[in-house]
Amino acid sequence: MNALNFKIVVAAVSLIALSSCEKGGAQFSISSDSTVFQQSLTFVPRKIDVLFVVDNSGSMRSSQESLAQNFPSFINYFKSKGFDFRLAVTTSDAFYGGQFVGTSGCSICVPEQAQFRASSDATGGTAIRVIDNKTPNLEEVFAANAQVGVTGSGDERALSSFKSALESSLNSGFHRPDAFLSIVIVSDEEDFSQNLISMNESYSNPDLHPVTMYSEFLKTFTAGQPSTDFSVSTISILDSTCRQQLGSGRKIGQRLIELADLTGGSKNSLCGAFNTALDNISASIANNTLANFPLDRLPVLESIRVIIDGVLVPQDLADGWSYDANTNSITIKGSFSPVAGAVIAINFDPASIQQ
Repeated sequence: MNALNFKIVVAAVSLIALSSCEKGGAQFSISSDSTVFQQSLTFVPRKIDVLFVVDNSGSMRSSQESLAQNFPSFINYFKSKGFDFRLAVTTSDAFYGGQFVGTSGCSICVPEQAQFRASSDATGGTAIRVIDNKTPNLEEVFAANAQVGVTGSGDERALSSFKSALESSLNSGFHRPDAFLSIVIVSDEEDFSQNLISMNESYSNPDLHPVTMYSEFLKTFTAGQPSTDFSVSTISILDSTCRQQLGSGRKIGQRLIELADLTGGSKNSLCGAFNTALDNISASIANNTLANFPLDRLPVLESIRVIIDGVLVPQDLADGWSYDANTNSITIKGSFSPVAGAVIAINFDPASIQQ
């Protein structure tokens, strides 16, 4: 399954090489015994699908406003690099539209509860539930969609809510098989996803879902692996200082933190600056979708030259290209990360023909 779609033109001294790709990164194959190889390709970044899970309980108004106001800190990187992205919003009580649909006495236990949110739901206008890089005024549309209101359930279950939203037939087609899936949870409470509809905020509840259940769900849903194909990031209560600042009745999001750790996501404090948190999350996603090019031959390290749009890229772990001997691959990151359509040339001497 492709993780980076690209077209490759490989020029060698005596032979044109074949190209191939697999989920997780671009790849090319070299089969010539020539002394120097040059690979030229037009770069296409990996697709990214992002689902925001926004707590819609009574205490979240200011946090929703901060998310809306600082959204450019998240999306500007992906816009500048020409990423093909999709964005959607669900709430922390979307779980009612999944596992509890049809429950007797529950008026909100209907499939529509799990449908992606749109600001037009309240006005009757045209709903834009999935935003992409072609959506006009996408920052404004997202800001409106993300302010989901504060009349939702106080039984916040962010984990089962994103599962319900992703599984809902009303949201079918959102996640693309060759895209990186990022889930961003914004909440001032802990998750207590469980089997029963009644509220139970006890860690010893035998019906409480283990956090690993959701990392395993994402593995199955994406047919991929954490960090490589999906991640869960949080803007939540990370410590007692923030909990006391917001009110002692709150809980530290221990289960949200655990899922972020399991999936390679970014953990950010709800009490901190939202622009910093959103920038951290976008950087985390970018780091998980780096331009990476595995090689079929071992190169002479000193001979590698990487050129992007005619500019020689330095060898630098943080801002340039680097070579990983364990995977025999080249990664480009930092300010030299290529934009969509960039022409990349990689030259090297194969180690196998050295005297």
